[in-house]
Amino acid sequence: MFFSLPFCFLLFGGVLISCANFTKSGVVGINASDYSVSITKISDIPPTQNATATVHLLGEVITKAPFLESGAYQIKDETGTIWIITNQTLPEVGDGILLKGQLQYQSIPIGGQELGEVYIQEQEQLERNAGKTKQSFIN
Repeated sequence: MFFSLPFCFLLFGGVLISCANFTKSGVVGINASDYSVSITKISDIPPTQNATATVHLLGEVITKAPFLESGAYQIKDETGTIWIITNQTLPEVGDGILLKGQLQYQSIPIGGQELGEVYIQEQEQLERNAGKTKQSFIN
């Protein structure tokens, strides 16, 4: 099954969404105003089972995890972090990325508790910049 391997990694590899601090002096270098899309902040993504919207995210790749026929990478913005599942080539750690994706929820029941998490199924990488430094996070 496609989802079993990625979610075993995510279950044992860490939390999908966190509210880590992120300074505005990020490593992205992507001008979001070049695209007529509304950028969603990671902290605005609902952590619920019925999260199914399409979102556009702008962030810096901080972790990647290749799988046999797919992969995952984690991005951060100034409000938090989230995992992205993709069938495309994985971006490199430090890359800035603007992507379009579908919110998904993976249920992980353990000991009578629901430990499921929201993640993004990547639909399209709109722009990717290799490890730009000293750029404003969102121009």
